Amino acid sequence: MHVTPRSRVAAAAGLLILTTLMIGPVAAEEAPPGSEQTPIDIRDEDLTLVRRLPTVTTDYEIGPLEVINTGSPDEEATVRAIVPEGSTITIGSEVYDFVQFHWHTKSEHLRNGRHYPMEMHLLNAQDDGDLAVIAVFIRRGKKHNDLLGKIFDDLPQESGDTRSVPRFDLSRLLPRSGVSFRYAGSLTTTPYTEGVRWIVMNEPLTMSRNQIQAFRALFPEGDSRDTQDLNGRWIFSDIRFDRS
Repeated sequence: MHVTPRSRVAAAAGLLILTTLMIGPVAAEEAPPGSEQTPIDIRDEDLTLVRRLPTVTTDYEIGPLEVINTGSPDEEATVRAIVPEGSTITIGSEVYDFVQFHWHTKSEHLRNGRHYPMEMHLLNAQDDGDLAVIAVFIRRGKKHNDLLGKIFDDLPQESGDTRSVPRFDLSRLLPRSGVSFRYAGSLTTTPYTEGVRWIVMNEPLTMSRNQIQAFRALFPEGDSRDTQDLNGRWIFSDIRFDRS
């Protein structure tokens, strides 16, 4: 595949400074209100490649989860897993508390114009209110996902229903590859607050058809927000392209 991204490598000093600004804490007021909304279509031609992005490291606990069905049938609806205190994520030098994770169907982000069947969001917050969300695409595979099966094998069926998962290894939620796409965006539910730091993982997780269908059955109208305009925003990535 031959790709012509926005810039093959962000090497110039000025662009490196811009890179630091854009993939660090984001000041939403610097852009016109409503111009940095999520989700977006992550297209190869819009990428700016960098050799090194701020490292994402996790300090995730093994412990219980409280899982709740938040309602249906609109984009506010999902199944949300509440994480107990103690798990953190560090992006560069910034430390966030891991708060909760949840799912959308179909995927909210697109990759070169195409949806995945589902997308998982890991919400992380700092005491001052700064937010970082890690998004993981989910594709359909033949094998049952045993980790997520602890949740998906007994999903809460009605709005307000809860389930308890006594022991869950949060450290296994993220794919092994750390390759990602990063940009300044917003929440995808009301009030669509901007200034959110987004990290969209390139490598998807795999779930079985039955697991995906079990979630879709809860939200037959879907629970994903429509794709938003990029509006000239930078998307930084350390993905490697075949340049042949």
